[in-house]
Amino acid sequence: MKRVKIVFIGAGSVVFGRNVLADILWHPALKEADLVLVDIDAERLSTAERMTHIVNEQLGAGARITATKNRRLALEGADFVINAIGVGGHAAAKIDLELPARFGVRQIVGDTLGVGGIFRAVRSVPELLAICSDMEELCPRALLLNCSNPMAMHCLAVERTTKVRHVGLCHGVQNTAQTMRLIIAMAQEPAAAVRRHFQRPWNSPERVREWQAWLKKSFDPGLSYTCAGINHMGFFLRFRSKGRDLYPLLWKAMDIPHIWRFDPVRFELFKRFGYFMTETSGHMAEYVPYFLKNEREIRRCCLRPAVYLETCRRQDKEYCNLRRLMKSGQPIVPMPYEPSVEYAARIINASVENVPYVFNGNVHNEGGRWLPNLPGDCCVEVPCVVDKKGPRPLAPIDLPPQCAALIRTNVNVQDLAVRGILEGDRRYIHQAIMLDPNTASSLTLPEIDRVVEAMFKAHAKRLPRNLR
Repeated sequence: MKRVKIVFIGAGSVVFGRNVLADILWHPALKEADLVLVDIDAERLSTAERMTHIVNEQLGAGARITATKNRRLALEGADFVINAIGVGGHAAAKIDLELPARFGVRQIVGDTLGVGGIFRAVRSVPELLAICSDMEELCPRALLLNCSNPMAMHCLAVERTTKVRHVGLCHGVQNTAQTMRLIIAMAQEPAAAVRRHFQRPWNSPERVREWQAWLKKSFDPGLSYTCAGINHMGFFLRFRSKGRDLYPLLWKAMDIPHIWRFDPVRFELFKRFGYFMTETSGHMAEYVPYFLKNEREIRRCCLRPAVYLETCRRQDKEYCNLRRLMKSGQPIVPMPYEPSVEYAARIINASVENVPYVFNGNVHNEGGRWLPNLPGDCCVEVPCVVDKKGPRPLAPIDLPPQCAALIRTNVNVQDLAVRGILEGDRRYIHQAIMLDPNTASSLTLPEIDRVVEAMFKAHAKRLPRNLR
């Protein structure tokens, strides 16, 4: 029987990669896969290779594992390609957040929209399209699983310029569903206990223990939902448990002050638009014009501009800790292993085993076929099914008009940014940032011009030649 060949590009993203690779090796049909790891950072690639060998042994799998910096060699005959690249890494992310802040543009993460997200796309889209060009030549039937941000801009660029089969994967929908169920459970806890929890230091042992206990308590095998929209701005149109509508409980929970402080931005939008949304409050604040325009609103909504840099530092610590675990011979995944919430391995397994699996994926709107009240040439995140035929949306969904209207403000930015990258036209990049809701609420047009040109200059060495 032919081994399934899975290529992981950006394998140096070791913390994310550990979950995805362990998920793959947990599935019986994938235990003897060919796993090929690719990264341009030799040290991180070596770490990823050693990590995968250890996970392979821990899970009793028989995968054949190789690592290479030669992408074309890796892609030859691949069945699945996982993309997790981040051009420029943490150093570029620091510029994405700190430089706009000097001009008055506050961002929390800066990886999806706005000044940071657009320039992340300017750096990464050309590299992603080079991967697709190699795939068209070396593995034309392979399925590309894009796991990197900015998701919608990545998928839109691939769709507009290549013939590669692809789907974009994010964990925002499943994580938000869990968060919504957790909010309902927390609303039943004593108010003092919940307040005390959120006053504890981040990652303190007590806070972690309490959080894990609440997660376990809120686990709901009867949970079902329908979520649709765009990446990081999907609306839960239906949220039920064993047929019971849970939205009334969520509405009640929102009115409890110590619960509101847990997710203030999403609650504010939920109250006004009528549906709970992906992504977190920190992410969501960047996609609308209301929350980051002044310090008073930032304090009211408990937001922390540029907090993603703390996440980067935490990821670096986790990477160093993983290396210590490997060196000491300790297990690096908990046993017995329980798969993560990531979709990638389940999609690969469903394709190989021809057993349908339903998930939320990022796909092209195909002229408005899937979300009719959004532009036809955009990337949407909708319920999909996958089997041996590959991933495809389940059915058209009519978004509530207010939800579609909010989404279109982001789709406009994505469209112009991708046009600018594909055509090498700086004017489109300027215009995309002019239309970005958060930037437009913070700066005048001349100020936007200055921040955009400053970003082009700061990232010059990382940009394609036609945009330097």
